[in-house]
Amino acid sequence: MWYPEIKHFCPRAPVILVGCQLDLRYADLEAVNRARRPLARPIKSHEIQAPERGREVAKEIGVPYYETSVVAQFGVKDVFDNAIRAALISRRHLQFWKSHLRNVQRPLLQAPFLPPKPPPPIITIPAPPSSIEEHPSRLLEDPLCADVILVLQERERIFAHRIYLATASSKFYDLFLMDVRPEEPERPHPRPPATLSGRELLMRAASFDVYESTVEGDRANLRACTSDGTLKRGEEEERMGRGRLLSSMSRAFLSIQEELVDDPVTYNPRPMTVVHMDPSMQPGPFRAVLRYLYTGQLDEHEKGLMHIAHIAELLEVFDLRMMVANILNNEAFMNQEITKAFHVRRTNRVKECLAKGTFSDVAFKLDDGTIMAHKPLLISSCDWMAAMFGGPFVESCTKEVLFPNTTTSCMRAVLEYLYTGVFCSRADLDSMELIVLANRLCLPHLVALTELYTVTILREAAMMGVDIDGDVLLNLEVAQFHSAHQLTSWCLHHICTNYNSVCRKFPRDMKAKSAENQEYFEKQRWPPVWYLKEDDHYQRARKEREKEDYLYQKRQSKRKWLFWNLPSSPSSSSPSSSGSSSAVI
Repeated sequence: MWYPEIKHFCPRAPVILVGCQLDLRYADLEAVNRARRPLARPIKSHEIQAPERGREVAKEIGVPYYETSVVAQFGVKDVFDNAIRAALISRRHLQFWKSHLRNVQRPLLQAPFLPPKPPPPIITIPAPPSSIEEHPSRLLEDPLCADVILVLQERERIFAHRIYLATASSKFYDLFLMDVRPEEPERPHPRPPATLSGRELLMRAASFDVYESTVEGDRANLRACTSDGTLKRGEEEERMGRGRLLSSMSRAFLSIQEELVDDPVTYNPRPMTVVHMDPSMQPGPFRAVLRYLYTGQLDEHEKGLMHIAHIAELLEVFDLRMMVANILNNEAFMNQEITKAFHVRRTNRVKECLAKGTFSDVAFKLDDGTIMAHKPLLISSCDWMAAMFGGPFVESCTKEVLFPNTTTSCMRAVLEYLYTGVFCSRADLDSMELIVLANRLCLPHLVALTELYTVTILREAAMMGVDIDGDVLLNLEVAQFHSAHQLTSWCLHHICTNYNSVCRKFPRDMKAKSAENQEYFEKQRWPPVWYLKEDDHYQRARKEREKEDYLYQKRQSKRKWLFWNLPSSPSSSSPSSSGSSSAVI
């Protein structure tokens, strides 16, 4: 557009064609357009000119062509240096500049600009779906898959879960490991019918307590102390049922037995463990203690703190008693550290129960074995498991669940994550299989953790000199099919930045990729296609320029040789030689 006007008004002015904003060829146009709004119109991809288009226009008008980018700091000095050269060469026809500008080179060739290698995408880990206290407390309110009934004062029945109670209290842990079958009554040893002495009668009388019964009002009843064993077992078993008495184990428990009880959610009869608690435990404070055993937290405004401390002392939950003391001393802020320590201990105990299969109530049948698990922990940490075990499915009523196409190492990693909220890597763990299983169970947080683990393993292998191109090609298909979007982006980036080497090693696999992937490779490959074309053109033009310079230097050297070998004057030579030289000339 400007060239005819320049030639008309400035016919002898040298012209250089410059392409600006070279960085737009590889920049993110969406981000650029967002930065330009609303003062400038958006840039469209088809408006960005290719390098060959600039060369065609430069060849058409007969001027050199250069490209610049202020953002990348490329080509700016080349343009000014070669503009100076073009201006000096245009003055060679003047007599004054003829000798001074003899050695000025014509405008040089510009090497193509290689765009910077795009950085790999960063694997981000989203926040966990909820806190570790929310689901257990909700499970306490809605006792799905409950397997324990705690009886308070012979009238209050609270449904609970053995795995939560056992991992939070050592007393409950020892209790549930006991044999719940009733003990056989010992035969009394024959004793002579002698009368008891006064001291023995006094000791027996001192072995009974008086306490207020919540059932019969103010009437005083007698019960045996923990140190007393003189009551008849038959009378206690008639009152408690055919269970095992626990007066010798702890003051917190009276008896434990197995009963066939209707499930509070499904109303289907199934066996449960029934534990009769000490009558001194009141329902309100006991529920607060249960909430601590499930979540590790105690509300500052909880009523009946002294009753809570009493129950904590009976169950030997000393951390809870310490939390009550902190609240009473207006030091509730110290309870946060106690809660953290509680979760650390629970995590270790849960791992131990998972490894040993203690208190398990479901078995997963896998391709290479069986793993015992715990429904309450699975329900509280996975919505998919909660729907399977709590909905109208066959798995909710069976103790064995079939998981096809899953290995024990992969399932164990999933269970450890659901139990503790932490991803634990193993030597025999297949990360892609874990991504498949995590996607099936609708665990996006675990999928992200596994993606980060997979990328870390691949990076470490690449730094050690291991060829990972084949693994990346295989991981790409699995990641795309199972919604591992971050791993997909990383694999696509690796293939694009190593496109030439991957195509040489795996030509058939690259051709077998989907049309969308092929289009993405062609668009995002590095180095880009336009750079390869430009580099090829630059190499050919440089060879031609070197050839021309060589021929020019050769002609210049011949001229210098002829100039220095010509005779200086005719008088300096002899007559014979002058005649011959004149003939030669």
